[in-house]
Order: sequence, then structure tokens, then C-alpha cells
Amino acid sequence: MSAKDTEIGPPLTQAGTIQRVEWLDGVRALAAIFVVLHHSWLMTVGGYPGNNGPWFTNWLVYGHLAVSVFIVVSGYSLALAPMRHGMRFKDGGTGFLRRRFWRIVPPYWAALGLVSVLIGSGLTDPANGSVFAPRDFGVHFFLLQDAIGNVSPNGAFWSIAVEWHIYFLYPLILMLLRRWGLLTVLLVVAAVVVAQHLLGALVPAVAALDRFTPAYLLLFVLGLAAACLVHRERAAKAGLGTFVVLFSGVVALAVFTGPVAVTEAYFWVDLTVGTAVAGVFVALDQGRLPTMVRLLSLRPLVFVGTFAFSLYLIHAPVLAMLTTYVVKPAGLDSMPSLGLLLALGCPAAIGAAYLFFLVFERPFLSIRSLGQLLAALTLAFRKAIRSVAPALRHPNSGTWDANGRTK
Repeated sequence: MSAKDTEIGPPLTQAGTIQRVEWLDGVRALAAIFVVLHHSWLMTVGGYPGNNGPWFTNWLVYGHLAVSVFIVVSGYSLALAPMRHGMRFKDGGTGFLRRRFWRIVPPYWAALGLVSVLIGSGLTDPANGSVFAPRDFGVHFFLLQDAIGNVSPNGAFWSIAVEWHIYFLYPLILMLLRRWGLLTVLLVVAAVVVAQHLLGALVPAVAALDRFTPAYLLLFVLGLAAACLVHRERAAKAGLGTFVVLFSGVVALAVFTGPVAVTEAYFWVDLTVGTAVAGVFVALDQGRLPTMVRLLSLRPLVFVGTFAFSLYLIHAPVLAMLTTYVVKPAGLDSMPSLGLLLALGCPAAIGAAYLFFLVFERPFLSIRSLGQLLAALTLAFRKAIRSVAPALRHPNSGTWDANGRTK
């Protein structure tokens, strides 16, 4: 075994910080765009879990699998920093949770507020057509939509709560990883998740845990495992083979059984896809798929990948309003309606998401506390006052200063 085989951890820059993995941004972009395509199909062709459209649109049914990919990506990317600190958080578990809170919750709250205003003004409807009440807003505000029954204002919000709750288990996972090792932790989590699923078929109380999507905990750990194995050559070879076999199996299942059978088996399909994605991540980071790395690192994909979270958060109301006010009034059949919504909705969703990112997500790439938020707001307010004040003129006494006094 070479020295490279025993090395664990992501590549570092000369300053000692973790390099951004551009092909991972490409994966984020493709997953987010796939969700947009899925919801476009759902709003025009529909038929879920079946497909009311022609057979060649069956792949659009599987938007759920893009979320599964996101969870693997999350486990992979969030493992990179702890790996440089002995599988520990540099600021402890509470520091990790604080950083994740400021990274994802404020943008999520902004998206929740935006869609709530749109629903309240009658411009769009909740995801399932029911009445969105203040109680439902509270459930989503506190990220409890996976634990408490509710009316969803946005069909994409369900997974945010699931991932947020996985974060609370991540410090425990790292502690067990240090004590037991990667393989043992992976096997234990897999055993617990599979046992819950099998026992849930017999015990309703156990089946109630399905609302937390336990399979995603295993997918998160699979992403973590892929990050830990990126510098092991044998793992890279095995990962590539695993991806080819499992991905081919999922495609064959989809082709020969159809979307209803696939969606009914989503638990096992999720685990299969997650394992395949984790395997290909190891191969990608080892440079064994250079063409795929180059394709995933294309500038447009990397650009969209930087705000994929914003795209995931707000694409649904954009598509819904276009469907209501443009596509349906056109009176087209389902397939032309899908084409029209894709032609209008994809660029509109990406453009709106980028603006949302600039205002509500990018600031929180650096803001990590209430004090930093207040300081940023104060600075922005002062800049606004300084830019506006010279244009304000007293009707008799010239210009006003920043405090409203005439000069």
C-alpha cells in the first residue's frame, strides 16, 4: 500500500483551506435541474406514481431520486472538514450545528416567507391544493414538517426538515466512527435502517418513523464513507464497478417494470442509487473518470451548482405561477404544455433562484451568528443612507445630512 493509499482527506490549498470540488457543484446543479424538470412534468403531464405521458417521459417521474443524490452530496461535502481534524469538528458539535443553521435555515425561512406571501395574495396555491393555515406556517418555520402532519406551501420543503434532523445525529456518527471505524458504523446504520423498514411492514408504530425517511440517514453516511475513501486506490476501483452495476440495475428496473413499480420500491431504490452515487464519487475524486469530471466541471454547471440550494427552494412557486397564468390559459395538450413550461420555467426558475441567492443565501456563506447578521444589516443600512442622503434636498436650505439635518 502506497502513502497515497493511506492518506485521508480532501486536497488543500496553499493557505490550508479545503479546495472547492467543482465537479461536486456540477452534481448539485444536475440534481436541482432534475427536480425542476420533475415538477414541470408533474404540473403538466402528471399521473404520479404513474405517467400520463408517453413512455419516453417516464424518467421525469423519478424526481425523488435527485433528492437522494443531494443527501449523498451533503454527507460527502460535510465530511471533508472533519477529516482534517481527526474526524472531529474544529469547533465541536454545537459549533457545527450553529454553522449549518446559519447556512441553510435563513434562506429556507426567506423562501418560506416568500411562498407564504404568494399564497396569501392568491397568486399561487399550496402544493396539494389545501388551505395553508398559520399552524402549517409554524410547523414549517420550526422545521417539523417531517414530524407533524401539515399542508405544505412548497412541495420541495419536506426534505429540508429531514436533512436538518440528520445534522443532529452527525456528531454522534463521527464519535462512533472514531471508536468503531468506518465499516462498523456503515454496517450498523444500514442494519438499523433496513430493520426499521422491514419491521415497519408489521408494526404500525415502527412504520410511523417512515415520515423521517430513515433511508436518508444511510445515504448521508454513504456520502461520508465515500469522502473517507477517496485516496484509496482499491476503493476507487471498487467504487467504479459498484456504480456501473447498481446504476445499470436501476435503469433496467425502470425500463422493464415502469415507474409505478420503481416508486413503490423507493426505499430499496434510494439505497441502490445512493450506493452507486457514493461509489462514483470515489472514482471521480481519484481521477478515474476524467471525461465525466470535465463535463461536471463545465462553467455553466458549476455556476448553477453554487446556488443549487436556492434553485431547490424557490423553483416550485415560479413553475406554479407560470402554469396557472401562462400554460393553462394557452389551452394546449399535456405534452405541448410540458414543452412550454420547460421553455419558460427553466430559465425563469434559474434566474429567480440566482437573484434569491444573491439576496438571501450568499450573505449567509459568511454570516455565522446573530451579531454578524446585525453588523451586516447595520452596514448595509449605513451604505444605503450614504447613497441616498446626497440626493435629498431641503426645499429651502440645500441638502440634508445622513441624520436629516440641513447642511
